Amino acid sequence: MRQFKGNGLRLQGVLLSAVILFLLPMTAKPADTPGVAAQGPVSVPPGAQAAKPLTLDEVVRIALENHSSVKSAQFQIKAQDAVVHQQMAAYYPTVNFNNTYRTSNTVSDTSATASRAFDSVASATNVSMTLYNFGKREGLVQSARDTLDATHYAYNTTANNIVLAVKQAYYGVLQANALLRVNEDTVKSREVTLRQAQGFYDVGTRPKSDLTQAEANLYLAQANLIAARNGVDVAWANLINAMGVDEYPKQPLAEDLSIAPFPMSLDEAKKTAFAARPELLQFEAQLKAQDQLIAVARRNHLPDFLFASSYGRRGNDVGSNLFPLQPSWQVQLSLNIPIFNGFQTTYQVQQALYNYYSIKEQERVERQQIALQVQQNYLNLAASQEVVKANEAAVKAAKENLELHQGRYQVGYAPLVEVTDAETTYTTAQTNYVNALVSYKLALAQLVNAIGRQ
Repeated sequence: MRQFKGNGLRLQGVLLSAVILFLLPMTAKPADTPGVAAQGPVSVPPGAQAAKPLTLDEVVRIALENHSSVKSAQFQIKAQDAVVHQQMAAYYPTVNFNNTYRTSNTVSDTSATASRAFDSVASATNVSMTLYNFGKREGLVQSARDTLDATHYAYNTTANNIVLAVKQAYYGVLQANALLRVNEDTVKSREVTLRQAQGFYDVGTRPKSDLTQAEANLYLAQANLIAARNGVDVAWANLINAMGVDEYPKQPLAEDLSIAPFPMSLDEAKKTAFAARPELLQFEAQLKAQDQLIAVARRNHLPDFLFASSYGRRGNDVGSNLFPLQPSWQVQLSLNIPIFNGFQTTYQVQQALYNYYSIKEQERVERQQIALQVQQNYLNLAASQEVVKANEAAVKAAKENLELHQGRYQVGYAPLVEVTDAETTYTTAQTNYVNALVSYKLALAQLVNAIGRQ
């Protein structure tokens, strides 16, 4: 009886060893820390040539060339440039050519009437020009030029915001691709675990519950993989929208998610932002333009020196023949001195002053917001860098833990639930690591935007 029992144990050991030797070649090691350089699409059609990696600089260039917000800001610049030329028209004379035909029974320049209607014809060229108005036209021209500068800075603000949105969408695609590979590795790992559980169940060393648990784990991983694939499609749609184009083919992405120290201190970053942020430069230009308008409003108390002339021919058939027309000309110099206009000029000056003070306060608020943005993004970047390091260590520890539990399960010293927990921990660690890398890149992009750079 003892001999039979001993033979049975030896037979069970032989069968278990055979199963282990059969399963070991099928066992795949867990994936390393998910690589995120040179991300590519989910699949490439057979026979298709690999597309050139799409760099972040190329995506930014496409957005700046195609996004409607950027084009709208460019049109605003051109519109304001036209305003500058409109104001410069005050330096040139105004010329017009008038032609008149009239039938009337009223004698010209009198209240007398004739017994019959008579015809009159006049044709004249009129020239008028402002000779001097004590700097009013100069102030309006300079105000328009300063406003043009402000419009340029508004364009820079729009461009910087578009670049930030493109970077966020670009890193979103990198994140989606990396998470897709994490879920693909999880599916492969759980397929191996299922085959192991099936083998153990077939030889009777593991219960049916291990097999059903392994199947459930695999189905759950496959569901997460489907969601990850959809996440890639959604991320690409966001990137295409951020670039301002209707369609764009999926391509590998060349940008990586590596981290590096930021080359500025917090104080240096704030100083750079105050000197480079286009919003502040725009307010400065608006203040200059408004200062010119204040000066123009005050100069409305001063006179205008004007010139006007006309030359032409006219005639009527009251006392003679209508034709030939007789020459007619005049030259006029005018000095218009404002005396009283119901305090209109006084209140125009007040309006311009209050607008100036309003812009000044808006600039102060914007400066405070910029300082806050720089500080927040700088601190977020520093924290994100530490979070990346912590999650990188977590991935390595989770990988070692998974390998340990897989080995124990293969020799029958660990239940399946431990392997499942280790797989879940490893997948979570990989996911957190990818998210931490993307958070760092987003914080870096936001900080670069906060200091006024692209």
